[in-house]
Amino acid sequence: MPAEPSPLRALFSIADYRRLWGIGAGVGLARWLEFLALAIFAFQITGSAQLVALLAIARMLPYIALGFIVGALADLLDRRRLLILTFFVGTATSIVMATLAFAGVAGYWTALAAAAISGLLWVTDMPVRRRLLVDAAGQHRMASALGFDNATSHATRAIGPLTGGVAYQWLGIEGIFCLSAAVYFGCLVLSVRLHKPPAMVKNATAPRLSPLTLIVPPRELLQNRMFLLMLGVTIVYNVWCFPIVAMIPVIAQKDFGLSPAAVGALSACDGIGGTVGAIVLGFLAAQRWLFRFYYFGTLAFLLVLLALPFYLTTGATVIGLLVVGVAAACFSATQYALIYTIATPETHGRATGFLSIFIGTSIIGFYNTGFLFNRFTSANAMLIMAIEGLVPLVILGLLWARTKP
Repeated sequence: MPAEPSPLRALFSIADYRRLWGIGAGVGLARWLEFLALAIFAFQITGSAQLVALLAIARMLPYIALGFIVGALADLLDRRRLLILTFFVGTATSIVMATLAFAGVAGYWTALAAAAISGLLWVTDMPVRRRLLVDAAGQHRMASALGFDNATSHATRAIGPLTGGVAYQWLGIEGIFCLSAAVYFGCLVLSVRLHKPPAMVKNATAPRLSPLTLIVPPRELLQNRMFLLMLGVTIVYNVWCFPIVAMIPVIAQKDFGLSPAAVGALSACDGIGGTVGAIVLGFLAAQRWLFRFYYFGTLAFLLVLLALPFYLTTGATVIGLLVVGVAAACFSATQYALIYTIATPETHGRATGFLSIFIGTSIIGFYNTGFLFNRFTSANAMLIMAIEGLVPLVILGLLWARTKP
């Protein structure tokens, strides 16, 4: 009797899973390549940590403005077509930005516009691409499908800054936009080759498109206490944890005096830790443990942020970022799985869209981070951020303890 194929081989025998995984890998590379390169570019031409943070704010604005609408559309329309449209816009935008850069007219406002449009592409990932990915793999393979996808995402978080720092040093901002255009075009080709998912075949019970559907969250979500706690932890992570990523190029240049390539290497450390964490999590994360990883990953991130200021050196920062990467993996690798288990199939898109609004609270975090890093030393700014985040997280932990049976 032939042996059963490994979970990884079984997943990659599915053509659409391969394509969607490839799209995720490409988008991850482009995302972190742009994230670092634009931050270096902005800091070099402005010298302002606050203006660097403003790039991240522009990148997150679409989450608040369009997150729920995109999620609702993902419930109601053909997700494959939404994905094709996403990468058509991404390719065209990168070509325009590269043209401006080659013409010598790229400046801070060019970087700001590129960051905002990049944010539009980010919004579609969870409700559209990941939903298609789980549909392609099947719910019985959801844990391994999402686990490997998240491990790949964190790997790109390491590779993207490494290639971004080197590419920026060698090619400049125009080279970064050219690389992004090539990646997005590859994702566009893969999107076109996707099969139409069976879930999108219209039936009599399918929800009808209406203005209320696009703006009002389903009542059952708002009455689910675990979903509300998840939203609370999401706010803490995005206001006080995730924004520190935007300041790594600032810390590396201002406090350590590193070159762009070395900045990229330092920025890659949390991605390396995240890759390891996501792989381990894929083996350990049973459904009943998902929220524990979500909560304690955020707690661990803040504790590292609390400790690092007392010994802010390049070596200590490398170790801290590796640990932060593992903590971030605990948060991000369980996020969509939690949504998939909490929400009904008919509301997955709206649930992720509603969650996107709270992910968008990182705008507040980036503003707060830019403000603190502009007015205090890097060590004091991180210390203040950690204390600010730990207070609401402890309160959420107490509420969670009362919610558990």
